[in-house]
Amino acid sequence: MAVSKTKRRENGSGYIYQRENGKWVGRLYDGVKSDGSPKIKYFSGKSEAEVKKKIREYNKSGLKIDIKKITVKEYILNWLAVYKKDSLKPSSYDRLENTVKHQVIPNIGMIQLQQLNSDDIQSLLNQLKSEAYSYSTIKKVHDCLNDVLTHATIKGDIVKNPMLLVKMPEKNLFETKEIRYFNKQEIALIKEECERKYKNGNLKYGYGDVYILMLNTGLRMGEVIGLEKADWDKENKTLHIQRNVQSIMKRDKNGERIKGRELNYNTTKTYSGDRILPVNKTATEALERLCAKSSDEIQYIVCQTNGKTVPPDRIERTFYRILKNIGIEKTGTHSLRHTFASILFADKVDIKTVSKLLGHASIQITLNTYIHLIENIEHEAVALLDDIF
Repeated sequence: MAVSKTKRRENGSGYIYQRENGKWVGRLYDGVKSDGSPKIKYFSGKSEAEVKKKIREYNKSGLKIDIKKITVKEYILNWLAVYKKDSLKPSSYDRLENTVKHQVIPNIGMIQLQQLNSDDIQSLLNQLKSEAYSYSTIKKVHDCLNDVLTHATIKGDIVKNPMLLVKMPEKNLFETKEIRYFNKQEIALIKEECERKYKNGNLKYGYGDVYILMLNTGLRMGEVIGLEKADWDKENKTLHIQRNVQSIMKRDKNGERIKGRELNYNTTKTYSGDRILPVNKTATEALERLCAKSSDEIQYIVCQTNGKTVPPDRIERTFYRILKNIGIEKTGTHSLRHTFASILFADKVDIKTVSKLLGHASIQITLNTYIHLIENIEHEAVALLDDIF
């Protein structure tokens, strides 16, 4: 939904905002549906004052929400629909909603908001850890509850934020998931399979050059499929990375999930993600072949035969098939990005340069992601001293 920056809260009853077409809209929490999702009442008018009046009249007509009896489930669903839906990118909202519906509501959703205490929340985090959930999943639950309960405290719906006493389990207590990257032999096999042709000369994999491009640039999936031909500067051999395409849940006009998924075109993940990336000879050749597959009028470098963007899951499935055909254990295309980073580190490229090429928001993110890889390379470098002395 496209809205202007003008957005006001109507005395805690929801949001009033102005669409780009000038129309004013109000969203008001109106209880919970039979399936547990929030009921949202919509009001519209030619002015903010008109919408405010409609909301006041509706409140007088009998809408009463007893904050003393409202459950965590009711409160957090309202918070999602009214306060978060229009303030997050669609993909971020999908992730937050999944956390709420899969980890929060099933465990503490039935507790009344004003009865929720730090013991309940700490027990939830400890339980998730005992059930072998990852650190990142538990951190999402922690951050979600901290956000909504801080909101409830500021709004006056609870007196004290129970999150003040809650502790995240220490990160070092979780099993570290190893970064999967390909070795030289595997890289050669992948490249050979991506370039394989049928007897008639046609490529076996329509997206083979996509994986070669990712392997030589470290691009994220969403960045690759969002590339436009205008982003490629052939003369200077650079790519301008300035958008990210993600697959998100389809929703109706009220923001409720409906069957299916759709593509969302957005800016890069971070400010640093918008970057000019140099491309080597192999990446240049892959780009030339990809562009040659469609007419000049087609906007995207990676596209379907009709010129439309390729869904990410289709490229992932083809990659799984390639790995299966050459006997390599199944892993996602993100491993191509990790491989790009591992090659740079092995060639002693400094971490600041690697971070910039990957489009990370900070060097710390690069360090946290590849710390074990960096440590292994450092050990190997020191071991070389044995050949000298």
